[in-house]
Amino acid sequence: MMNSRPTKKPDGRGPFRRLRRWIARLFGSKIFLAVISLLCAVLTWSIMVASDGTLTRQKVFQSVAVTVNNEAALQSRGYIVMDDITELVPSVKMTVEVTQSNYNRVSGTMFNPHFDLTKIEGEGENVLPISYSTSQLYGTVISCEPSSVTVNVERYVTKRVPVVVEVTGKMPGGLYLNGYRSDPTTLSVSGPQSLVTSVARAVVKLDQSTLSARRMEDSAALSIELQDAQGQSVVSDKLEITNQSVITSEVMVETELAPMKEVPLETETFVTGEPAEGYVLTGIELATESVQVAAAQQTLDAISMITTDAPLDIEGATRDVSGYVRLRRPSNIENTLPTEVAVTAHIEEETVERSFRQVSIEVDGLDDGMSARLSRTSATVQLTGGYGFINGLSQGDIRLFVDLDGLEAGEHQVPVQIHIDNAQPFTCALSSPEITVTITAP
Repeated sequence: MMNSRPTKKPDGRGPFRRLRRWIARLFGSKIFLAVISLLCAVLTWSIMVASDGTLTRQKVFQSVAVTVNNEAALQSRGYIVMDDITELVPSVKMTVEVTQSNYNRVSGTMFNPHFDLTKIEGEGENVLPISYSTSQLYGTVISCEPSSVTVNVERYVTKRVPVVVEVTGKMPGGLYLNGYRSDPTTLSVSGPQSLVTSVARAVVKLDQSTLSARRMEDSAALSIELQDAQGQSVVSDKLEITNQSVITSEVMVETELAPMKEVPLETETFVTGEPAEGYVLTGIELATESVQVAAAQQTLDAISMITTDAPLDIEGATRDVSGYVRLRRPSNIENTLPTEVAVTAHIEEETVERSFRQVSIEVDGLDDGMSARLSRTSATVQLTGGYGFINGLSQGDIRLFVDLDGLEAGEHQVPVQIHIDNAQPFTCALSSPEITVTITAP
């Protein structure tokens, strides 16, 4: 019969025996007790700090934006900073001592890091320290990097300059820009002395191509361009343009248009007198055949020709005559006509005809010992040429001849030739261009 009582386990052989021994040794060691004491002390200190809002802690803010204050106040003192401070120092690094209660909600912008321009002392280089707002509510700034900036300062001056309207572009056909004016006619330019003194004018550009017959009287706001004495643009964000203390960048320009048309010049009226005898006026050449005239439409419709009351005198002329002739200006026209026009009167010698009868025909080139008999011994000559040359000839100046050089005995048809000493260009017609010559041997 078996024993049903459970078997008793040996002492010290229960589960987790090693773990229980390790925990017992750990809790009993001095190191464990020291660590536990330190953790308790830290925990107690943290609880005390967290519960006391008056205690302060340091907090670092990176890349806090910087502002610039009192620019207007500096300008009222007659100075201006030439450098862009926010570009030189766009942001700063700040170390701030803040109260425990505000630690998590405070930001760098609350301390307003800025440069105060009222601390500038005069022209030239100035070192501006960084300024910031301190508050007992949020804490105190301990340090700021960078802590200052070096800037260049100039005198701040104001100068009045004229407004100049430059007309550009092409006017639409049939229109004339009768007048324009700017409002205002002068402007004030303020800024650094080195820039303001170089400004000579304020220029606005009027583009004629934008004008229209639908608006014969119009006005437009045109952008201002500052220029120096050489016409170069003067551009700077430090310059300020004002009109009666109001900052502006545009000028009003009023325009007035008039209708215009092309009017021909009455050429025949630009020359007076007669050339010398034997000379004729062959043409009148004008530098321009017409001019543009602008006027009220009723006046414009009544103008058909432009004439002159002081024509070019060609009396007794023997060659071309050139000069300037004054134009007669019609009344009530709007545009400025040219006061005069260049005129050339082309004068040429008259071409005339003259006949000479019974001019003897001579023989040239006949071999020695031979004789020649001509079917005609004279001919009528008709000469055409310049008046002076033809009328200056006498019959003795004209020589008709036949050239028999190299011809043998017999009958020949030979041309009649003409010769005039120092002859000018002319043409000749003979009553007998050819004759029969009979050559006889000895």
